[in-house]
Amino acid sequence: MSYFEERFQQIYEKFLFSLKIYSYDSSRREACYQDCLGEMDSLFLRHDTHDLFAKKLLDCKNAFQRKVKKAYLGI
Repeated sequence: MSYFEERFQQIYEKFLFSLKIYSYDSSRREACYQDCLGEMDSLFLRHDTHDLFAKKLLDCKNAFQRKVKKAYLGI
């Protein structure tokens, strides 16, 4: 599970960096936001099985997507 948490963290940090770079361009920020969510979803979907691990992975993905949304909205 730590591999996936690390990957989600890397995606999140890349997104935060993009927010800083494109702070003046709202359309670019939106594109980065959508790319970030898509990257997290694709990481999850590659391992989508119905077991306890998948549940933990889904919870982890959702937690990081909430962090991304808060960063995007400036909360």
